[in-house]
Amino acid sequence: MPKSVLFDRDNVISRVTDLFWEKGYNATSMQDLVDATGLNRSSIYNTYGDKYNLFVAALKHYQAQQNDLLSTAAQKSQSPKKAIEMLFNATWEQLHEEHNKGCFLSNCATEMSNADPKIKGFLSDNKCAVVTTFKSLIEQAQDSGEIDSSKDAEVLAHYLFSSLQGLRVTSMIDGNKKHIKGIADQVLSVL
Repeated sequence: MPKSVLFDRDNVISRVTDLFWEKGYNATSMQDLVDATGLNRSSIYNTYGDKYNLFVAALKHYQAQQNDLLSTAAQKSQSPKKAIEMLFNATWEQLHEEHNKGCFLSNCATEMSNADPKIKGFLSDNKCAVVTTFKSLIEQAQDSGEIDSSKDAEVLAHYLFSSLQGLRVTSMIDGNKKHIKGIADQVLSVL
């Protein structure tokens, strides 16, 4: 009879996500993972396979959280343009709650995307999904007259994605709330 899992997988993934987010993949040791999760090495290996698979699980966990943020902004807002503004404001707030760790996906992109095709593909798929959502919101806002319809929705969507990532990276080196908020406001003024 196989052993049953006696730990909360969601809690483990949450802790591991925070650890990889803070230290990166290469600087995180198996001992760091043992210390962060409270699990022994064999439990980690038996459940997740290896450090790499655990890292991928952490990326997926973080991506799901970010997608929820985007989805919530789209559902709760009164208009498509307001949804975009709400997302930027939520991101701005989130950056200050996370002690300037930036974005886990952006951090991963700078650390691993050139060396790992699987990670690069994952990050590229994430970018496409976010850009597609932004483009849809922009087109809806153009249809309702909130955003000038002469602006290229796809270019704006890529601009918003790049600006959002830039905000997250900038927050790591400039934790000044006024600066970050000013940048976010300037990005949104383009709409």
